Amino acid sequence: MGGGDKTLRPLAGRPLLEHVIDRLRPQVDALVLNANGDSARFARFGLPIVPDSVADFAGPLAGILAGLDWTAEHRPDCDFVVSVATDAPFLPHDLVARLVGEMQTAGADLAAPRRAVSSIR
Repeated sequence: MGGGDKTLRPLAGRPLLEHVIDRLRPQVDALVLNANGDSARFARFGLPIVPDSVADFAGPLAGILAGLDWTAEHRPDCDFVVSVATDAPFLPHDLVARLVGEMQTAGADLAAPRRAVSSIR
């Protein structure tokens, strides 16, 4: 994608991150952004920025760990944490409800989508 932050790349005149925020914000109580490096580049989005706690850019699971640690510290009453990639901006408008519903139906502790969404609503 030409280097730099994928999440700041434009799509329809807006950064990918903005599309993800718009899709996810109505579905959750709080949003947190996992990002390493200078957090000032994300200041305009008004989100808490949480860097990886694992050294050497360990990958996406390090970001999930950072989000879980932030939640444990700042929102210990939170029942669920959802993690999404910001380079997939067409999240379903009901993603969280569907995941929670599947967890409850199955009596599971976690849920993950089995397939990509094939149409945009």
